[in-house]
Amino acid sequence: MDRRSLLLKEMGITQWQLHRPAALQGAVGITVADNIRLIVVSDDNLSQTPLLADVLLSLILKKEDCLCLNYDQIQHLELNHSVQYWLLSENAEKIDRTLPYCLCAERIYRSPNYPHFISSPSAKREFWQQIQQI
Repeated sequence: MDRRSLLLKEMGITQWQLHRPAALQGAVGITVADNIRLIVVSDDNLSQTPLLADVLLSLILKKEDCLCLNYDQIQHLELNHSVQYWLLSENAEKIDRTLPYCLCAERIYRSPNYPHFISSPSAKREFWQQIQQI
């Protein structure tokens, strides 16, 4: 025991040692369950939107088969099965940085961010065309 530890012990201060210090810096693994078939990556939370319900219906998926993440979380994915990704962003650089983290990608759909997507009929048309190419 070093001098500092002895001094703290004498003062009645308990020292704690983190077993996973990287977890406090955001480096936590997100394990993707085997039932997940679609991963939605967006800065907006789409999990309760009617749009996502329509997309899941068109892909013949249930709500339980979908995982919604933001662009910071995708780099921590841990999965071993093929999934489809839906990336919502107008920033091409952000999407290019994200593509290497799209592990086991069966398909990758792209569309503008949610507010622009909702207000743009042409963006919706392009997205539905991507889905129909299956």
